[in-house]
Amino acid sequence: MSKITLRAALLVFAAGFAAPALAQGRPESAAGGLPPGDAKPATPPEERTKVFVGAGLGGGFGAKYKVNGTSVSFDDRFQNALDKTPLVAVNVASFGIALRPGLFAGLDLSGFGQSATALNGDKTSVTITNYFAALTYFPWESGLFLRGGLGLSRFVSTVGSTTEGSGGLGFLVAAGYALQLTGAHHLSLTVEQTWQSYGGSSTIKPDSSQVGAVILGYMWKP
Repeated sequence: MSKITLRAALLVFAAGFAAPALAQGRPESAAGGLPPGDAKPATPPEERTKVFVGAGLGGGFGAKYKVNGTSVSFDDRFQNALDKTPLVAVNVASFGIALRPGLFAGLDLSGFGQSATALNGDKTSVTITNYFAALTYFPWESGLFLRGGLGLSRFVSTVGSTTEGSGGLGFLVAAGYALQLTGAHHLSLTVEQTWQSYGGSSTIKPDSSQVGAVILGYMWKP
């Protein structure tokens, strides 16, 4: 065997060992071993869907309704009554799912009620319940929020054993602040106003109503 042939064989033999070593020392891309310049960028993980959930309890104000063109406040309705309770406002649940950063679409369920005992001993009460679709907007994605809602409302009046109910449409505007306690847990304070229209009235059934509230609550918002 000539010296040239021997040298060529040795070079081929050495290259067979060197190639795997070079390949191990060479960085691989996320696209299956392509050089860095040829590698495709890794697909970023999808962002988690953001939601918020809240509920609260507070007091109502300015509650009144209109019957046959006459406006009657809750204070007028329970005047001289015994055992009158405060006007209670309950945010049964608020829920939203993010459409984009800071803007949430969801639901707002609330109720307002007051009761007393009439001078003749009859138990009497008035309640307003709202079932609204709502948009909640956080201008800075936390802290201050604004809310608007539209949906179904129900007015129920009870005197003794007689109960009258009216259904209609309602509208909500609200503003509040969610104070972060820790992580996703927030303390919320909301001021809201609602209006209802029932499309007709009788001696008991109203044609419209309105009530406001200040509600202290809890909000979970990651």
